[in-house]
Amino acid sequence: MEQPLQSQEKKTPLTKEEFWRRLREHKRKKEELLEQIQQEMRTRIKERTGEDVTSFEVW
Repeated sequence: MEQPLQSQEKKTPLTKEEFWRRLREHKRKKEELLEQIQQEMRTRIKERTGEDVTSFEVW
């Protein structure tokens, strides 16, 4: 039987620089996604209630 590729290849440990680069990229993407979601929520709430939303609570 063939093993999946992931288990065949050896994983190389991340360097500090690569770890921090990936972490910053993840945070950047998360902030972009949250901004898109907030804009969509503002639009929907404005259409539904006619009032502007001033803040959101994000967990």
